[in-house]
Amino acid sequence: MKKFERLRHIRYFSHSLRTLPKQYSSADTNRLSLVHFCVQSLDILNCLPVDSTDALICGTAGEDVYVNREEIVDWIYGLGTVLPIMTVDNNNNNTCCVGGGGGFKGSNYLGPISNDKDRNDNHNAAARHPYDHSHIAMTYVALCTLQALGDDLSRIDKHAILSTLQGLQKPNGSFVALSPTSTSTDKGDVEAEDDCDLRFMYAAIAVWYILTNHDQLNLENKQENNNKQDYYDYINIETATQYILSCKSYEGALGLTPGREGHGGSTFCGIASLYLLGVLDDVMSREELRGWKDDLIYWCVMRQKSLMKKLVNDNNDDGKDDNNGYVEEEEHPAGMVGRPNKKEDTCYSYWIGGTLHLLSSSHLMDGWALREYVLKCQSPYGGFGKVVGAMPDLLHSFYSMAWLTLSTEDGCCDEEEDDDEDDDDENDGNGDVVYESEMRIQVRESIDKLSKLDCALGMCAKRVR
Repeated sequence: MKKFERLRHIRYFSHSLRTLPKQYSSADTNRLSLVHFCVQSLDILNCLPVDSTDALICGTAGEDVYVNREEIVDWIYGLGTVLPIMTVDNNNNNTCCVGGGGGFKGSNYLGPISNDKDRNDNHNAAARHPYDHSHIAMTYVALCTLQALGDDLSRIDKHAILSTLQGLQKPNGSFVALSPTSTSTDKGDVEAEDDCDLRFMYAAIAVWYILTNHDQLNLENKQENNNKQDYYDYINIETATQYILSCKSYEGALGLTPGREGHGGSTFCGIASLYLLGVLDDVMSREELRGWKDDLIYWCVMRQKSLMKKLVNDNNDDGKDDNNGYVEEEEHPAGMVGRPNKKEDTCYSYWIGGTLHLLSSSHLMDGWALREYVLKCQSPYGGFGKVVGAMPDLLHSFYSMAWLTLSTEDGCCDEEEDDDEDDDDENDGNGDVVYESEMRIQVRESIDKLSKLDCALGMCAKRVR
């Protein structure tokens, strides 16, 4: 087992906030999500203080590791959009644009946008760039990143974002990804694309949850909270729930859209959405869905690869076999796959491991085997790759970090530790098992120091209000 390289990860994520390889240039439209991966990972590594007064945040790996909190917060707020709505001036019978919705876009790739004076000028209304609109996923990562940086969201126009969110929900309960633009033809284009699936369902529900400051108790006692009663008018919980259930596949998992194959990512998005809506327990207890929870848990557990054993011949250079014909079995760690008959991938450690966590069934997986696989995917430069030996990337690095901190909860990695302690007493002679035990101790102690995660929201629990 490889040890957890905390300092290298700190350097990797902090350096990535300042500069990225040219291969990331194609992701410029989603630059905000890359910042999200870096900031959330540093928060998991406990490098970001809770106190938001510090403009420069230093990690423990050295003076070269820092995050300019104030600069990043201002940049994110600069990506906020206020969508114009075409209205009629009754005095002059002219149309003009006024602010009427909101959210965040993924980057400032469009360059300077016309200012508010230009937007309110009816002659320049058409000058607004057609791609200057918010995206529901970018709004989600913007809010999560701001909270991780200690921002109080006081500059957020919550009503504008929630109103836009309300307009993104379709009659069938799903959510489209892009906010409508100022003309009816553009709205039609959004509908024609039908860019809606459980990914955007999850992003929409998470945005709603963050902005309305709800927790499970608030949701269950809706009638007792008169001040926040109106927040339930922004989304239709019943139709959203029905759409999620319509994505259920025959084997118990959830597909991205109705009728599609079950997938680890979409399954997490659906289950986390039900959890944030406060209806997960109710749905699982419905008579017409009896047995679904068991099928879902079984599907998730079976996505972990079996412990593969490789037969190893211990031959000398001269070709002679020192084992007298016997072979040794070398165990390989067991990672998660997103679908049946696919290869292991570190991001599914979180998608599927997180689903089991939300279903209080983390103890059913082989936690230490999954830990070992994720740690094998560590890069010597810091970060994690998609598979063993792959170069690190921000997406897989963040979701690897997210699962590692989840693995400390719900008894996920407790049982096998006890077994290893017994083995150490029996095999103390050759030193190999002792080394493995010491490595596990280092891994356990290092991972225990990670900040706890709010699994459903995908950010540190200490940031959730």
